[in-house]
Amino acid sequence: MKKILCFLTALSLMTATPAIGGSPESDPAPSLEESFDLYVESVQNASLESLFLIVSNSESFYFLTSSGELIDTRRGYYEFHERWFEDETWEMPVKLVEVNEGDDYGHTIAEFHYKSDLPEGERYNLDSYFTLIWRKEDGRWKVIADICTPMRRYFSGIEPGIVYDSEQKYLLDTIENRRTVRKFKPTPVPRGHIMKILEAAHFAPTAGNQQPWKFLVIRNRERLDQLEEQALSWHLESHGGRGDHDQEKQRSVKETIAGILDNVLSAPVYVAVLVDSEAQYPEYVLYDGSLAAGYLMIAARALGYGTGFFTTFFPEEEMKDFFNIPDNYKLICFTPIGVPEEWPEKPPKKNLEELVVFESF
Repeated sequence: MKKILCFLTALSLMTATPAIGGSPESDPAPSLEESFDLYVESVQNASLESLFLIVSNSESFYFLTSSGELIDTRRGYYEFHERWFEDETWEMPVKLVEVNEGDDYGHTIAEFHYKSDLPEGERYNLDSYFTLIWRKEDGRWKVIADICTPMRRYFSGIEPGIVYDSEQKYLLDTIENRRTVRKFKPTPVPRGHIMKILEAAHFAPTAGNQQPWKFLVIRNRERLDQLEEQALSWHLESHGGRGDHDQEKQRSVKETIAGILDNVLSAPVYVAVLVDSEAQYPEYVLYDGSLAAGYLMIAARALGYGTGFFTTFFPEEEMKDFFNIPDNYKLICFTPIGVPEEWPEKPPKKNLEELVVFESF
């Protein structure tokens, strides 16, 4: 049906638009408001052919998208709409706000309310103004610039009446997209980013506002390389008493653990999340520390960094000796902060309905 509408729209425009050198007296050019209506109709019918009969023939063009991207060629404007029109789930009601028609130049201002389906069943909504700048070419109005000014972005939930603004959606997506990363690029992490991440951890909930945590930050590569050697020894020693005297198997285990540690300790920054066991409410410090580690990992993900809640290869007593950590501190986890070699795929999760119980079992 959409293809038929596109064809009919293009056909009507072709018959209404004379070729260069045609007779404007026998076929008067549409007004600016009529040209705007033809533009909107072409967009809503997803007709590139019709739309680009109303767009300037000049290759120089000015298009500022709703995301702030500047497209400055007619070809770029065409390719943007070509990608857009591939999606068949969208709709876009338009309301004309203002028309200003001069002799050779004019502008129109309108509101549009764009909606499209997302794969997870939600619906993306964008309310925006768009300003079209028009110029007469061969006696007809043609668009030479398109400026989109967003008013509101939001997401409709599956449940009717539930919406999320773009900031809420971003936060929820950041949490969903956090991953445990086990191999990193050497890309440095600026000190400002480290402090911003730790500031987020510092705002985690804590019993009685006791804030029992300390964040030990390690950036010295030589020290991290020493830790890698020690962690391998700690692991082999802790698993050496299992009665396995097969040297080939022992060598294989050592190579495997060494490879894992080489990846896990490849980040440029590490944070030992610690809590003070002598805090005012010592029975809650483990909860406080775990919450702080969680906030740290979400904040790091928001800035594009991977992390991990690592404990297996970093036993508490040995780590305290290695880093000269005071006896009153307990180790919650040892987490890297760095740019992943690649982001791991989302692991399978249980159906939420299996995990949620309302009111009582």
